[in-house]
Amino acid sequence: MPYMRAAVDAPFGAMPHGPVLSMNPYLKDASAVAIYPGDFVTLETDGGLGVATTSQALIIGVAAEYSAASTRKADFLVYDHPDQMYVIQDDSDTTGMTEASIGTNADITVTTGDTTTFRSLHEIDSSTATTTNTLALKILAMHPVEGGTFATTTGEWRKWIVKINSHQLGGYETVGI
Repeated sequence: MPYMRAAVDAPFGAMPHGPVLSMNPYLKDASAVAIYPGDFVTLETDGGLGVATTSQALIIGVAAEYSAASTRKADFLVYDHPDQMYVIQDDSDTTGMTEASIGTNADITVTTGDTTTFRSLHEIDSSTATTTNTLALKILAMHPVEGGTFATTTGEWRKWIVKINSHQLGGYETVGI
């Protein structure tokens, strides 16, 4: 996995960490934008998938494959288990994530995927790592590839193990679409 290099700026979206707990097909309707492997996705009100936005209230999971814009796909695969852990890079733009970031919540930085590699470019928005429980991700740990070396300033990217905070399949407390 060439994207799993320590302390480099090479965003790749979110990839399952540990065993894949669930991967199911969903409808990606023709009105949707391109979706890249590693993009956080949400169920829209019409039942089709869409790419999650920054500050997205509910997320269904992470895309497991690519689909071009304006293309309908009835069996688009998504890692969708509420307890699935993912590995994702932080953006380290205005705030470096440190050991104190573990246990906090953070938003995602949503950008269009790479049209050459067909990979997601979603990242953790490092400047949002706080105790606010409405943010998209829960920071669980730094990924072992980093060797336990935390960032000391901005521009020091790290890979993190995270979980989706507000999962659309997460339980009774979650509001429906």
